[in-house]
Amino acid sequence: MKWFRGLLGNQTGDAQEILRVLQSKFAHFLELLEHDNRVHALIGELEEKSQGEIEFDTAYLRDRVGDLRTEIGNMIEAMIAIGGDAYLPLRSKLLDIRGGIEMLLPQRLPLSEEAFTLTFDELSKIAAPSVGNKCIQLAQIRSRLGLPVPDGFAITGWACHRMLYAHNLYERIRTRITHVDINDYTQLQQAGDDIRAMVAAAGVPDEVGRAITRAAEALQRRSEATTFSVRSSAVGEDTHYSFAGQYATYLNVNPNDLIDGYRNVIASQFTPQALYYLLRLAKPETELTMGVGCVAMIDARASGVIYTRDPVNPAREVMLINAVFGLGEYLVDGTVMPDSVVLSRSDGHVMETRVACKSVKLVLNPQGGTMPVEIATSRQYELSVTDSMVQTLFDYAARIERAYHCPQDIEWAVDQSGRVFILQARPLRVVEPAPVSAVDIEELIPLVRGAITICPGAGGGPVYHARSIRDLPGVPDGAVLVAPHTFPGLVTVMQKVSAIVTETGGVANHMATIAREYQIPALSGVVHALESLRPGQAVTVDATKGMIYDGYQERLVTLRRPPRPGANLAALCTLNGVLKLISPLGLVHPGDDSFAIENCRTLHDLTRFCHQRAMEEMFYGGLSVPEKERVSVRLQTSIPLQVNVIYIDQILSDRLREEGIDENSIDSAPMQHFWSGVRHEGWPARPLPRDFERFRVFGTSMQHDSPNSFSEASFAILSREYMIVGLRMGYHFTTVEAMCTEDSQKNYIRMQYTEGGATPERRERRINLIKQVLGRLGFEHQAKGDFLDTRQTGLSHRQTCENLFRLGQLTMLTKQLDMALTNDKVARWHGVQIMKKLGLE
Repeated sequence: MKWFRGLLGNQTGDAQEILRVLQSKFAHFLELLEHDNRVHALIGELEEKSQGEIEFDTAYLRDRVGDLRTEIGNMIEAMIAIGGDAYLPLRSKLLDIRGGIEMLLPQRLPLSEEAFTLTFDELSKIAAPSVGNKCIQLAQIRSRLGLPVPDGFAITGWACHRMLYAHNLYERIRTRITHVDINDYTQLQQAGDDIRAMVAAAGVPDEVGRAITRAAEALQRRSEATTFSVRSSAVGEDTHYSFAGQYATYLNVNPNDLIDGYRNVIASQFTPQALYYLLRLAKPETELTMGVGCVAMIDARASGVIYTRDPVNPAREVMLINAVFGLGEYLVDGTVMPDSVVLSRSDGHVMETRVACKSVKLVLNPQGGTMPVEIATSRQYELSVTDSMVQTLFDYAARIERAYHCPQDIEWAVDQSGRVFILQARPLRVVEPAPVSAVDIEELIPLVRGAITICPGAGGGPVYHARSIRDLPGVPDGAVLVAPHTFPGLVTVMQKVSAIVTETGGVANHMATIAREYQIPALSGVVHALESLRPGQAVTVDATKGMIYDGYQERLVTLRRPPRPGANLAALCTLNGVLKLISPLGLVHPGDDSFAIENCRTLHDLTRFCHQRAMEEMFYGGLSVPEKERVSVRLQTSIPLQVNVIYIDQILSDRLREEGIDENSIDSAPMQHFWSGVRHEGWPARPLPRDFERFRVFGTSMQHDSPNSFSEASFAILSREYMIVGLRMGYHFTTVEAMCTEDSQKNYIRMQYTEGGATPERRERRINLIKQVLGRLGFEHQAKGDFLDTRQTGLSHRQTCENLFRLGQLTMLTKQLDMALTNDKVARWHGVQIMKKLGLE
């Protein structure tokens, strides 16, 4: 407000020049209001999408978040133009919050040239989205969270681009897949075989191969690693879509085989199952280029997955650990049943342990690759994780979830010395189960009880056995697919089947992730399912209850049918995480010391701070400006309030400046209707209580002196469509701001109400009463103690005028009312009377 004081303190300036400068500042203020309205509309749109009933994708999410950043950035620039350099730190705060959001959002593949390889340490410092989300998150977990992640490097999408471009593979691949029928497994298989043969024949360009070799040698020196894990890290993988298990991973790769391993991972995006997934789900931004991670190999004594929420019952306050001996591939591909440990989310104590029979484990082969090893009979029912491992996993998982603001699916491994490492983290796809309607099952014949729910819901149809990918081409529509265990090709038939049943596997394998993504009812742990469920037999799978019944039970299927996913679950999870850095409002009371730039934690905080401080810069500072009569005029009114008015969009005549503005001639639509409500109700003749001095309080952050009369000057800044008016009425201060136009999208009313002359509990009763009344009119509130900030948007011109009239009435009806609110019963009585006065009862 220094600019305002300095301007009005200039004895040589004339009123017209003062007004021109004031209008320039006000133009920035109106610009800020426009951006503020758009920000609230965007936040509301994202919150509506978060309910999961409206379809959207990552491209939509990325675009809307980009729009938000742009609007808030423009708000900040307008704030700086209004208030000066004191608000420059807002730019840095926006960058900080934006960085947290970027951690959660899938990235676009850049077209610019970059290095062929980047170490994890380099990834944590620069933006390199073409390496894929898997590598980026590992680098962030390692550097920002300080958690143990095996050292490694990423082979960028630029390296893949050079490989594909050098052999004209882009056009050849696109041509080959253009007319593939994704519902025909044979066509997918043939196309995949052809494309993988192209990639194998192409070879890796020499300059890319040399870069990979140098990076591997440097990794060996840093970590003493002798072999590597080579894993896909495609753009979009583990973000908008999981791609769980669709791309290849090569373990225990020797340095001499690293180039071949890299080429094989690139080729793995063209397996039948990966092609199906890609062609069905990929959006326009999906590219054929792929990032690949090369990580120091962990010789695991135990491995597994920890879910920070129960994916099929997220309301439970638990984390789930699934674990096996040896490497984790047998767990995620469903080969063996894992041990499971259920932990309390609050403190990590073990609530339940289930030990599975583990007859085999996967270990490192000394010659490279992996090999199965039988587990001694005496150890097959031994729990694969110790108590200390469980507590370490709980701690790491909680820290990762806090960093990414949404439930996490985390792969981990424990080396031979007992150290726990994080191998992967991605958003967890959770399924909110539909309400379980009552079903009469007394006459149903159960075939299976107590199976493990992979994805809730119900489906029924003829049984079809699929022992391997060779059986997939014959899967009929609506079948209940029964398999010994999961295998990657199952994804190609998920849109055809009504339910999936496997003999082994668990809630944490790749098929389970995809089933939840597709909302396919699925069960695992159904021992001897291939023997007990005959091909062609009609059955009903109640995956919600872990049951299978004989025959097709139409009512059960209808009542348990999983909802069609309105939004992709991965995108929904990402949105819910992003919203935690957008929607929550921590800054409420502008009088609190905590109402400061450094305490802005979300984009909503930034908008709240900018709007509040902009109002103060434009308005509250004017209360103590000397010689404000040079640009303001007195409102001539019968109400015993001194109100000084500044018209921001017109020059007033000398006569008006001398005589004042008659309250019947206010040239501002919002002020005219608000003040009509004030006049309609009139000044209440409520005598002060005899013990008034016992209630007196002094000042607020928005008052410069203790008020000493009811006629102390109030202030208004007006245009024909806008008003901001501050009324000092005794010991409380009311600010009403409004825009009233023919465009409902621009219209809003905002009121702030603070302080009073009574005790804090009586002032809070008055705030609660006002909230109740305005709630009837559709206002939304933010309140803290005796401070209220309430807002209404999107009304028509007529509705805005009507509610401003009521707000004028309410202002008079609640003046000094805090003195009378001795208890809640009295407050309720006054509330009823005010509702009647306003025509709301």
